[in-house]
Amino acid sequence: MTPKDKATELVENSKNYVHGYVGSSMLTNYEYPDQILSQAKKVATIICDEVIATHSNIIALGGYSSERTKAYWNEIKEEIAKLQPE
Repeated sequence: MTPKDKATELVENSKNYVHGYVGSSMLTNYEYPDQILSQAKKVATIICDEVIATHSNIIALGGYSSERTKAYWNEIKEEIAKLQPE
């Protein structure tokens, strides 16, 4: 899977776990799509950071993990930052 495809997948899957309320919009039950995207991107970035940290720990402990894997997840983080509303 390309980093762009994986970034899109992570963000889309994260949208179910964030809210899009701003200010008192919760009272009117109106969610802002841009807010949902912003929050989902934050969640997806946290996921990437955790994967990168795990691979760093494996390498530090002498286990097998590749720098290429870390680079792949860093590319995914870059693609997450580029995602725009549709």
